[in-house]
Amino acid sequence: MDKSKTKISWRVEKTWAADVPGLRTFLLAEEHEFFTPYAELEAKLKLYNEREIEKSLLLSGTTLESSDYLLPLAQFKYLNIWEAVKCAALMAYKEAVSLKISPLVLVMDAPDASGFHKKALEGIILGSYAYEQFKGGAKSKEKKSEIFVPEIVFVSGGLDQPLITAELERLQTVCERVNRIRDLVNHPPAFLGPEEFAGEAVKSAADCGLKVELWDENRLKGEGYAGLLAVGRGSSKPPRMVALTYVPETDGDKKIPHVVLVGKGITFDSGGLSLKPGASMVDMKSDMAGAAAVLGAMEIIGRLGAKVKVTGILALAENMPSGTAQAPGDIIVMKNGKSVEVKNTDAEGRLILVDALQLGASLEPDFMVDAATLTGACRVALGIDVAAVLGRDADLIKRLKAAGEESGEILWELPLEKAYLENMKSDFADISNIGNSAYGGTITAALFLGEFVPEEIPWAHLDIAGPAYPGKKWKYFAPGATGYGARIMAGLVKNLG
Repeated sequence: MDKSKTKISWRVEKTWAADVPGLRTFLLAEEHEFFTPYAELEAKLKLYNEREIEKSLLLSGTTLESSDYLLPLAQFKYLNIWEAVKCAALMAYKEAVSLKISPLVLVMDAPDASGFHKKALEGIILGSYAYEQFKGGAKSKEKKSEIFVPEIVFVSGGLDQPLITAELERLQTVCERVNRIRDLVNHPPAFLGPEEFAGEAVKSAADCGLKVELWDENRLKGEGYAGLLAVGRGSSKPPRMVALTYVPETDGDKKIPHVVLVGKGITFDSGGLSLKPGASMVDMKSDMAGAAAVLGAMEIIGRLGAKVKVTGILALAENMPSGTAQAPGDIIVMKNGKSVEVKNTDAEGRLILVDALQLGASLEPDFMVDAATLTGACRVALGIDVAAVLGRDADLIKRLKAAGEESGEILWELPLEKAYLENMKSDFADISNIGNSAYGGTITAALFLGEFVPEEIPWAHLDIAGPAYPGKKWKYFAPGATGYGARIMAGLVKNLG
């Protein structure tokens, strides 16, 4: 069994006695009581508090199979309480795997623990993922099939057990969909070009009850989607655009809100003729993480349902240098007639997003959100822990930030300062695809997109260049893709209902 596909099984119990086999885990925090007092632990807990111990401690009885694990959250002091619980639960899960003890028993039966059960499961499912399908040979695959997977038991005490169970079931669906799109982002670019990505979206539609519509290069040309065609010119793999739609059941002719989600899907970004340095290309298979996040959100919505109509649009292309590639100085006339001078072919993501945003705008949505690994400037400004949100609608931005706080995906609002448009003037076209200043790149990129979104549409742009692919182990995520943004967009849709 591929570790990335390992199915985590769990159940909720009211109590769990000390002499019953299992690794009982107690989360210790200064400001939260996650469990009711256990007499046999009182002395140990008192010492922990007196000595301000921040290390985890395994307490074994006469047999290892019935052990207690004390896990202070103070060792995750730089994380908020929600994220600390995710990391702690993953640590306990890995301890159970290492010791081959099942079940892992998370004792969370105090009133303060309400709402934290799903955070613990979230940390375990997302944290136990690893992309390893190309590592090792037959022996490695055989070894993976023997991985010990402990069951997880949540001890709920007097808390609302049916509610906790329902929350955990929903959360498991969300995390499994996020892990699926992490696979897509982690795939080598030779295995996932625009056509293959579109094929994955078609599979998702069939699996999740979504309607699907596909644009190949001929249809793109016929309908005037010039951005995708220009960017894809240099590649032997033609561009694609995909629209996935979820339509809820409604009563009669009642109008329901329509949300459009748009994702940038550059399956590999060499920079085109404005070639990137070699070291900067290594992780560029991840330049389709925005489209993957939209696909993940649509899968979640399809599986769990929503009270609003949702359309997810994926703009897919590969940006390569060749004799047929677009060149600096080329001019593209977009579908709405506005012309763009291409001053840098490595600012290609915004060109394909324009096509998808114009398709989205034609649907006259009530809200439109795009997600993209758009600018290195965003990583410089905010690092890898935080993504940027920019837009014209304060209420939509507020809703997105709230959804991010719920999922642990933090958004920071940057200003959509129109004065920066002055830097994007062109002598030969209506606008250029980059500014003439070395500063404010995240803002100018968002302003460029906004030029193709009608003012009356509430729209927001997520630049997820940092946390979508941090380039290292991060919090409870293994190195590689995190699936950042899928939970935000699915959460936005859920909260609109």
